[in-house]
Amino acid sequence: MKHLLAILCCVLFSACGTTIPAKETYLPVTERTAARQSLRFNGSLAIAPFTAQAPFAERSFFYRESAQRFVKDPYREWLSPPAQLLTLSAQQWLQASGLFSEVLSLSSKQTADYQLSGELLTLHTDLQSHPLAVAKLHIRLSSATSPVILETILTASEPLNGTQAADIAAGLDRALASTLKQLESKLISLPNH
Repeated sequence: MKHLLAILCCVLFSACGTTIPAKETYLPVTERTAARQSLRFNGSLAIAPFTAQAPFAERSFFYRESAQRFVKDPYREWLSPPAQLLTLSAQQWLQASGLFSEVLSLSSKQTADYQLSGELLTLHTDLQSHPLAVAKLHIRLSSATSPVILETILTASEPLNGTQAADIAAGLDRALASTLKQLESKLISLPNH
């Protein structure tokens, strides 16, 4: 019995000496820096809050280690759920693009001429061979007169400049920006509305 008590004490003391790393939080800074486009959609745009497929609705960073194995990082995460951050980024991006007469604020109750919805299908770091930041979105644009103007899947893979948390966050930010650039290009290719 004394031997068991001594072992338990040793385990408890060693556990007390272990320090848990502090959580690190990141915020994507996806910004559109190109010149404004010509007006393509004569009307207002409302962006519905984006959704995300599980597990990518969580704030944690995810790593793909093999075809079937994904790992959740317990210490690195986004400041808010990625779908919320992406909704705001899309709103700011499209507002800066000049493609719509007006892009309504996310809190607006005004009825818009066009509606954009999105779903985050994946946002992870692929560590299988060469580290890549991967983003994949499902986007749908509609209006009262046309239930589907555009429905598309946007995918981006960006190489990482390193494997530190800041490098990973920056790579994921570039991948998200790439999907928004693709969205803008697809909107430009549509006939004027």
